[in-house]
Amino acid sequence: MNTHRITIGGLARDLPIVPVDPEIAIAFLKLYGDLPLVDAATDELAARLDPSTEVIVGPETGGILLAHKLAEKTGRPYAVVRKKVRPNMTSPLTVPVQTIGTATAQQLVLGDDDAAVIRGRAVAVVDEVVSSGGTLVALGRLMHEAGAHVVQTLAVATEGDRRLDVVALCHLPVFPRAGAAARP
Repeated sequence: MNTHRITIGGLARDLPIVPVDPEIAIAFLKLYGDLPLVDAATDELAARLDPSTEVIVGPETGGILLAHKLAEKTGRPYAVVRKKVRPNMTSPLTVPVQTIGTATAQQLVLGDDDAAVIRGRAVAVVDEVVSSGGTLVALGRLMHEAGAHVVQTLAVATEGDRRLDVVALCHLPVFPRAGAAARP
């Protein structure tokens, strides 16, 4: 299997390159189950966290893990954005989202308790990988609806196009399936 090497906080990982559609493949970053990598990544992200950040926000799935660990390291509270309404949510805020990784439109959901944590506060959004930016746009709308202000977006990696609006620890190219050179 072909791999793509990344290094974060001195830890090297060889990510498997996996097809995601007939034309492209990606280097698949999986944090769950790799505690040393999660710790190294959150140490690096904590060092780059904007000091004006009052609350850390993590979208489901990888963002939850990162938000929790980043909150532990920085002493800041965190809130979670879900992909579906949970039974404890009485008046959730929702926005539609279409991402490169999903075939159909989904929704992002902010529960009442998490909305109360971020209302009127400066937030930093943290996620595993930022690709097309669809989730970031939807998160921005959701944060605005909740009365929060996004001061920073953090990610372990960006993928595809380079993004100046995201503080990332590494960049993952997109690989064509035909064997041509990788796109930046």
